[in-house]
Amino acid sequence: MKNCPGLTGAVFEIPAFRKTVDLGVSLLTETDEVTDAKLQQACKNAADAGDEDTIRAAKQSELDERMISGLPESNEGSMSIVGVCPACAGDAHAAATSGHKRKCFRAGGVINSTQVSGDCLGSSVLAVCVVDRSLAEHNDAKAPAEEQP
Repeated sequence: MKNCPGLTGAVFEIPAFRKTVDLGVSLLTETDEVTDAKLQQACKNAADAGDEDTIRAAKQSELDERMISGLPESNEGSMSIVGVCPACAGDAHAAATSGHKRKCFRAGGVINSTQVSGDCLGSSVLAVCVVDRSLAEHNDAKAPAEEQP
């Protein structure tokens, strides 16, 4: 690729878990776009120093497939975890503004594609906040610390 003008090498990024944040939403009356914006803002508001510009809410597909480095095995919170769209649509529900319920991971449940629920309409949920790390940054974070003499 370096021989082609304007093209550079591919950069692979891996989402890294930072924290969960609780927030109030209305999965029944809000559109997916409004809910997603609230999830994103909750993560921005809870960002630690250095993460302010890069933190974001995890996508539902990243949660389903466990594509997030450091993601806990189960939902240790007291509320359901909800990811941002796409792939957020749960079971059809005519009364919901979006026309469907949301996918989520129930409190205490395992976080993976076989344990995802499609019938969430709660008003209090957890956002999983992540930052995207390059493959090199991910490997550096995983490398054992060098021992000091």
